Amino acid sequence: MPSANSLALIAPLSGPILPLSQVPDPTFAQKLVGDGIAIDPIDEVLLSPCQGRIGQLHGACHALTVATPEGLEVMMHIGLETVLLKGQGFTPLINHGQEVEVGSPLIAFDASFLAHKALSLLTMMVVVNSEKVDSFLPAKGLAQAGVTRALVLKIKSEGEKSLSSAPQAIITSIPIDIPNPAGLHARPAAVLATRAKKFTSDIKLIKNNREANAKSLVAILGLEVAAHDKVIFSASGNDAQMALDTLVPLTLAGLGDNIHALAPPPKSPPIAVPALIEIPKESLEANVLKGVPASPGLVAGQIFELKILDYNIEENGQGLEIENKKLLKALEEAKKELDTLEDNLRRRSEPDKAAIFAAHRELLDDPELLEGAEQVMKQGKSAALAWNESFTLQAQSLANLKNELLAGRANDIRDVGYRVLSRLAPIKKQRVAPPPGSILIAEDLTPSDTALLDKTKVVGFCTLGGSATSHASILARSMSIAAVAAIDRRALELKDGQEVILDGDKGLLRLNPTESELNEVREKRKKAEVKREKELKEALEPATTIDGRTIKVVANIGGVEEANEVPTLGGDGVGLLRSEFLFLKRASAPSEEEQISMYVAIAKALGPQRDLVARTLDVGGDKPLAYLPMEREVNPFLGIRGLRLNILGEGLFRTQIRALLRAAQFARLHIMFPMVTSKIELIKAKAIVMEEKAALNITDSVKVGVMIEVPAAAILAELLAKEADFFSIGTNDLTQYCLAIDRGHPKLASMADAAHPAVLRLIEKSVRGAHANNKWVGVCGGLAGDVAAVAALIGLGVDELSVSAAAIPSIKGRVRRLTYARCQQLASELLSLATAAEVRERLKSFEQTQLGKEA
Repeated sequence: MPSANSLALIAPLSGPILPLSQVPDPTFAQKLVGDGIAIDPIDEVLLSPCQGRIGQLHGACHALTVATPEGLEVMMHIGLETVLLKGQGFTPLINHGQEVEVGSPLIAFDASFLAHKALSLLTMMVVVNSEKVDSFLPAKGLAQAGVTRALVLKIKSEGEKSLSSAPQAIITSIPIDIPNPAGLHARPAAVLATRAKKFTSDIKLIKNNREANAKSLVAILGLEVAAHDKVIFSASGNDAQMALDTLVPLTLAGLGDNIHALAPPPKSPPIAVPALIEIPKESLEANVLKGVPASPGLVAGQIFELKILDYNIEENGQGLEIENKKLLKALEEAKKELDTLEDNLRRRSEPDKAAIFAAHRELLDDPELLEGAEQVMKQGKSAALAWNESFTLQAQSLANLKNELLAGRANDIRDVGYRVLSRLAPIKKQRVAPPPGSILIAEDLTPSDTALLDKTKVVGFCTLGGSATSHASILARSMSIAAVAAIDRRALELKDGQEVILDGDKGLLRLNPTESELNEVREKRKKAEVKREKELKEALEPATTIDGRTIKVVANIGGVEEANEVPTLGGDGVGLLRSEFLFLKRASAPSEEEQISMYVAIAKALGPQRDLVARTLDVGGDKPLAYLPMEREVNPFLGIRGLRLNILGEGLFRTQIRALLRAAQFARLHIMFPMVTSKIELIKAKAIVMEEKAALNITDSVKVGVMIEVPAAAILAELLAKEADFFSIGTNDLTQYCLAIDRGHPKLASMADAAHPAVLRLIEKSVRGAHANNKWVGVCGGLAGDVAAVAALIGLGVDELSVSAAAIPSIKGRVRRLTYARCQQLASELLSLATAAEVRERLKSFEQTQLGKEA
C-alpha cells in the first residue's frame, strides 16, 4: 500500500505501458508537460486514475486534468495531434468542476476514427506540477483499466516544496496575437508553463479581463485562448524582465506548434464568396421550417405530434430495503429485455442497431446512475422518484455541455431511464398510434422510440432536439425513414393532420404545400419504392446494357458480415476488400493465422465463381498504426503510405501476402497494391507475391493489380498494364491529388468532385492504357456508386463498378437501362467540357432525356 505521503495512480486505460521517452512528441518525451507514463490503448473509455475534481476539460475534448486532494494536477492527453480534430471522435462524460472517483468514466473516444485521423493513439498521463513529487515509480507491461497501479508517486513534504519570491513592481508585455492554429491547447500551454516555472517572478497570462497563472497548465487552459486571440503577459519579481524577454518571443513563435498548419483566419466580418456559396431559396420562404438533415428522403404526409409519456410517480417510498428491491428488479427486467433485443438484431444481421442497445445494456450498470438513485431513496423517497431524478440529472448534465455528440448520448440515458421507469410507475395516458402517412413531430425520440416505429404508418419524423449523429438519426438512416433534427420550435405549433412535405436531404419541413406538390412527392416516392423492389427482384441477373455490354458490379467491403451480403444482393464478387479493418484499433499487428482465418472466411462467403480483390494494407502518416512507428511527416498524403510503406515494412507485407494466398483456393483471388506511382514499385511488390506463392506451393491462379489513385499512375497506365493483370481506379484519392484539394477540407471539399473533366480524362487514359494490353479496369471509388455517373464511366470503357453492397441492385438496375453506344457518345462530350458543374448539368440532361425513353 502507498504510504501517507504517496499516491497510486490507477491505469486510466488498458494497454501496454510505455515510458514518456518513447512518445513521438518532444513536448511529452522531454517531459515539458510533466513526468508520467504513456499507454497504448486497447479500449475506448478513459477512466479517472484517482479521486479528485475535474480541473480543466479542453474544448477539443481530447485532454483534461484531475486535481487530487493531495494538491497534484494529473493531466491525461488522448492521442497526438488530436486537438486539430476539434472534438470529433471524443465524447466527454463529465463536466468541469465535477467530483470523480477512481475509475469514473471521463471521456469516450472512437479509436477507429482517431487511428485514421490522429498522429498516434498513445495516451499520456502526467503530473503537471511534478515539482511537488519526489519520485515516480511507473509500472511495466500490460495495464488493466481501473485496476493496475500504473504510477506510484512519492509526494514531497511541505518543507521540501519550493517557495515563490515575493511580488514586486508589475511590468507588462506588448499585445500578442496567438499564432497557433488550435490556440493554446495542452501542448503549447505546457511548454509555456514549463518555461515560466524557470523564473522566480510571479507571471500572469491575461486575455481580456481574465488572467491566469502562467506557471499553471490548468490555469492557462482555463483561459480558453483561441487562434488569433490577443493576450499580454504581466510579471513582478527580480527576474520579471528576463521572463518577459523569454516568454514573449516563444509565444509569438508558437510554443513548439506548427503555426503554418491550416489555421482559422483572424476574427473579422464574414466575406461573401458568391462562387462557392449559394443561399438556397428555401431559406427565404415563410412556409419552410429549417433543421439539420438527419436521414435522407423526400416524403409527403400529415403532422402527428408524439407527446412525451407522463408517468404517475409516487413520491414517498416504503423504506430503503423495499424500494431498493423494486429498483433492482426493474433493472434486471430491463437488462433481459435489452439482451433479447440485441440478440434479435444480430440474428437479423443488423449489427449497428444491436450495438446501440448493447451500449444501453451497459448504461444500466452505471455506478453514478445507481448511486444517485440510492441517495434519493435514503431520504425516504420511492424507487420511481429516485430513479427518475437520477437519470434525468445525468442526461441533463451531458446535454448542457452543448456538444452535438453529447446531445445524442444524453438521449440514450433518457431512453434507458424510461425503460426502467416504465417498470416502476404506471403511465398516466397511453400514446395513440399514429395514422398511416404520418410525419411525427416530437421534442426528441429515443433510440427505442425510433426502432419501434411502424414504417407502414410513419413516413418521417422531425425532432426539436438531437442531431445527425444521434442514435435516433443513425437508426432512421438504417430504416430508410426520412428525418430532420433540431427543427424550428414552431413545428410544435402545427396541428395534427396538417399536410406537409419533409425533405430529409436538405433538413426542411415545407408547410402549406399545394395539392399538386403533394401528389408529385407521393408519386416520386411510389416510383422509387417500385423501382427498388424491381431492382431487388432482378439483383441476381447480370448487369447488361440494352445493346449487350455486360458490366461487373461488385462490392467494397471491410469484413465477413458484408461479404455474406454480396451473393444475396447479386454482387459479382468483391472489388475492394479494405484489409485495414484487421490492422486498426489494436495494440499489435494481427498474426498470420488470424489473417488467414479472416481472408478464408471472406473467400468462402463469395465462393469459387466470384472475384475477391483484396487491397494490401493501405496506411501511412495519415492513417498511422500504433504498433508501426513512423516519423511525423509535414504532409502525410505525400509521404510514406500505401505501397511505399508495404515495401519498406516488408516483414508485415510478406505476412499479409502469405495469409491472402491461403484464401486463393476458395475464391478468385486478386491482390491489389495501393498508391502505386512507378513501374519499379509494382515489379518489386509483384516479385514478393511470386516468391511467397512459390514458397507456399500455391498452384491456384492469383492475379496482381494496381490501384490507380495518383495522376502519375494514370499517365503511366499503358506501361503499368504490361506488369499488372488489372487496374482499379480509386476516384476519391485520384480526385484530391488531381485537383490539389483535400476532400476533408471544410471549405473546399465540395469542389473535390470526381466528375471534374480532369479526373474523367485520367480515367479515360487509364482505361485506354489497360485495354491496349488486354487488361480490365474497375472503379472502386465513390464515383462508381454515384448513379448519375454510371453512364459516364461505362462510356469511358470501365469494365467493373465496385460499390457498397447495399447499392449493388440499384447500380445493376441503372446499367440495364443504358445503351453502351449512347454512353460512349456522352463520355466523349464530357471530356470536352471545362468544369465539374458543366459535367453535372450534362449528366442531368442525359438522365432526363435518354433514361426517360429507355425506362
